[in-house]
Order: sequence, then structure tokens, then C-alpha cells
Amino acid sequence: MRRLFPLITPYWPYVTGGLLCLALVTLTQLYVPRYVGLTVDAIIRTKSLAILDTAALAILGAFGVRSLVLYGQIFFGFFLSHRVIADLRQRTFERIQRWSLDRFATWSSGDLISRSIQDTQVVQTTLLTGLFDFAGTVLTVVGIVGMLFYLQWRLAAFTFIVIPVLLVTARVFGREIQQVSQRAQERIGRLATLVRQAFSGARVIRAFVQEDREISRFRRENERTFGEHLRISQLIAAQVPVVSFLTALGLVAVLWQGGRLVTTGAMTAGALVSFLVYAGLAVEPAVALSRFYATIRQGLGALDRVLEISTVSDGITDAPAAREMGVIRGRIAFHGVTFSYDGMDRVLRGIDLTVEPGERVAIVGPSGAGKSTLINLIPRFYDPTEGRVEIDGIDLRTVTVRSLRRQIALVPQETVLFHGTVRDNIAYSRPNATPEEVIAAATAANADAFIRGLPDGYGTVLGENGYQLSGGQRQRIAIARAALARGRIIVLDEATSALDAESERLIQDAFDRLTEGRTTLIIAHRLSTVRKATRIAVLHQGQIVEQGRHDELMGRNGVYARLAGLQLVEP
Repeated sequence: MRRLFPLITPYWPYVTGGLLCLALVTLTQLYVPRYVGLTVDAIIRTKSLAILDTAALAILGAFGVRSLVLYGQIFFGFFLSHRVIADLRQRTFERIQRWSLDRFATWSSGDLISRSIQDTQVVQTTLLTGLFDFAGTVLTVVGIVGMLFYLQWRLAAFTFIVIPVLLVTARVFGREIQQVSQRAQERIGRLATLVRQAFSGARVIRAFVQEDREISRFRRENERTFGEHLRISQLIAAQVPVVSFLTALGLVAVLWQGGRLVTTGAMTAGALVSFLVYAGLAVEPAVALSRFYATIRQGLGALDRVLEISTVSDGITDAPAAREMGVIRGRIAFHGVTFSYDGMDRVLRGIDLTVEPGERVAIVGPSGAGKSTLINLIPRFYDPTEGRVEIDGIDLRTVTVRSLRRQIALVPQETVLFHGTVRDNIAYSRPNATPEEVIAAATAANADAFIRGLPDGYGTVLGENGYQLSGGQRQRIAIARAALARGRIIVLDEATSALDAESERLIQDAFDRLTEGRTTLIIAHRLSTVRKATRIAVLHQGQIVEQGRHDELMGRNGVYARLAGLQLVEP
């Protein structure tokens, strides 16, 4: 539970208020049985019912006070649980947003979603919502135990023979429930991954008529998840009656031994009535405590999964003495750059490449040659294993990541559009841009005309990834976003999808305007793009094997010439 305390302590006034209300609720609950016992003894002693009116008013007053403070207890408890979970989700999301790209290689999106949403929900329902309930139950049990020993310590000691058995039972069941709960949450993460893949890959699934296959995959994983939750239900279902039976044994023992104490005069009838009421009141808290233990173990399993995210290092971070990158000219230089994702297989091998300010360099090569890896080093999505990357002679590792990336406008191969308006998607690169600047960027990207033709123009809401738009339209919105960023360096991973001639022309024209006067690196797939480059760098097996212009490289009849004939797409 100590892992939970740092999340709760910022809200100590609410904790304090809730605990005060809780204490008052418990005191009023403990007051009534003792008062009933004293009333019974008074009636027996005086052989008069006159005290009943006073007793009824006193008991009614106690329950009235209890109702008022119970409101405060419930309010403070719910506020605390929802506030802490909101903080935990926010902290988890912020942590993931600070990760460098290499961290996502070992975590599935479904698992991260499960930990950020489902697991935090489990923490709320099992730990936080029941926090005051658990504290109240403990306080009630302690109070009842105190009253039982106060009324008749020998009878109380006789009753509590079953306590060690109850504790051992709760511990055994709780440990198993926590382990099964962790497996169940991992299954939910896999389910979330399947759902995400099925939604994002909807076109491919339907194109290859694989709907039944995806349904079967989901059904298998769903049934496994059901099996884990069924096991949790079986454990809890077995635990509760065992604890209830043990508690009933205690009650029977009270009645059997208490009756003998009354007949011998060691205990009054009223005290026995109070004792029996207290013992009866202890049944539900005792069962609840055993259930709380199992539930808390389940919640701690979910909390461990959420907090595990906070133990993952950010990856690419600013050096201790990193400085802001100021205005740049845009000269990019790779010096002896080698890179490996796993520390063993080298994707890049001794890359030496310089791109002058305003130069437009096309990177070509077969699949797996390291093209994407090379350009991912420029915004420091990854750091070189060996060597260094410089801009204007400055090692990228000596400047802050945020100031570096503000100098770079990225156009990825797969256009990413977010749920929101067209205006929001274009302005994503510079949220404080004015509407006029957004329109100017769209115009430069040849997107203004088709955007104005949408139902609500720039205010048209796009679904996730903008599936209602054509591929060419999505690319032009991505170009507009990059144009609005005003980066001195353009990093472009050209889309491989085929476009109609008009879309191709509009996009090429937009590329030309975007890259004019800016240092540009393009992973090129189209011959028309390659021909416009001031220089072509050919990557093969992680090394730059050729450099030059199109005609020059074709005349050498080397790697580029073979690629041009086999892989580059004609306009």
C-alpha cells in the first residue's frame, strides 16, 4: 500500500476530513449495541418499560448523526478516488509522451492502452473507492473487539479462536487472486491490441476477406481472458463462504458459552445481548476484511502494471549542459555514423554524408538498406551507436531535443491525421498559428481548393487518420502541416502509394514550394522526385555506395541504375 501513499498525500485535507467522518460513523455504530444492553439490564432491574421512550430517542438521534457524517465520508472518499486516478492517468500519459521512439519497439499499443485506462480503472475500483470502506471496516472491527473484551474478556477470547484461521485463509486466497489478476490484465492488453489492429487495418482485412479470421483470433483471446476472470471469480466465491462459515462458528460459540456465563452470574443478560449484537455486527466486517484483502491484492497487481511505466527511462534525453539551438543555416553532416537497434546487427555502417544549406538530397536504396534509420537520426528519434550527427557544426547531442525538432519539418511516409478539424490537423505543427497562416500553408500545399469543397471547409471534422479523404488529399494536408512549421530542414519520407496523374502533379508542385530554399532530405520512391534532387545518395547494406545526379549515376551502371530500373516509380 505504500506505493499508493505518494499519490494520496497531496490531498491530505480530504483524507483527514474523510477519516474524521469515518471515526464519527464508527463511534455512533458502536454506541447503539452497548446502549441497548444497558436498556435491557435497566428494564430487568426495574421491571418497568418507562425507559423505552428515552432509549428510542437516543438511538434515533445516534442514527441521525451517523447519517449526516456518512454523507461526508462518502463524498470525501469518492472525490479522493477520482482525483487520484485522474492524476495517475495524467502522469502515465505524460510519461509515455516523453519516451523516445525506441521505447515503443518493446511495448504494444494495446498493452499501453490497457495499463493507462483499464488498469487505472481497476486501481480505482479495488483500492481507492474502497479506501475509506477498508479503513472504516478496520476501525469497526477494532472497536467491536475492544467492546467485546470490555464486556467479557473470557468470552471474547473464546470467540476469537477462529481469528488466526481467518487470517491464513485470507492470505492464501489473496496471493493467488493477485497473480491471476495480473495475468487477466495482460490478457486485456492483448485484446486491446487486437481491437486496435482490427480497426486500423479495416481496409486490408476486408480487401483480403479475412473478417472471419480476425473474429476467430479475437474469440480465442477473449475466451482466454474470460478464463482468467472466471478463475478470479472462483477464488472469491470459494473464499467468502469459507470465511462466513468460520465466523458462524464464532457466533455459535458465543451463544453456547455466553448462556452459561449468564446462568452463573458472571455476565448480565443485557451484556450478553450487547455481546451478541456486537458479534453479529462483526460478521459482515470480518467477511469484508477477507474480501478486501483479496480485492486489494488484485488492485496492487494492476497498480504494479501502471507504475511499471514510470520505471522505463525516457531514452533520448537532453544532456545536462544542453543548450537551445538558435537560428540555423541548415548544414547537415554525418561523421562516421554507425547504428544498431539491438547492439549487434548494424543497420548503418560508417556513414559520412554532408548536405549543404538549401541542398535537396534524395536517399534511395533497396528495402532494409537503412534509409528510414538514417533520416530518423536527424530529429534524434535515435542516437548513433558510433559517430555523430551535426547541424551547422553543432553535435545534436549538445542541444535540447525540443529546440532541435523545432528546426525540422517532417513529412512521414504514412500520413497521420488526428480526430479533429482540418484546421486543427494543419495547425498541429504550430498550434498558435492564425487562421490566415493556416490557409496560406494549405494554399502552398495545393490543398486549399479541396478543403473549401468539404462540407464545413477548414472546420470539417476528420475521423481518425482521415479515412474520408483520398491518399493524395491526406498527403497534401501533411505537406501543409510541414509548411506551417517553418523548419529550416525538411525531412520527407515519400509515400509509395500510387496516385492519379493530377494528384501526383499537385503533390510534386507542393513539394517544390515546401523545399525551396530549405535543406531537404527525401527518401525517394518516384523517379520524378529523384531527378529534381541536387544530389542522390545511394544506400546499400547500411553504407553509402554512390553519390551524384541522376544522369551521372545512370551512366555508371551501378546500384542506382539497377534500382532505377526495378524500384523507382515513373511519374
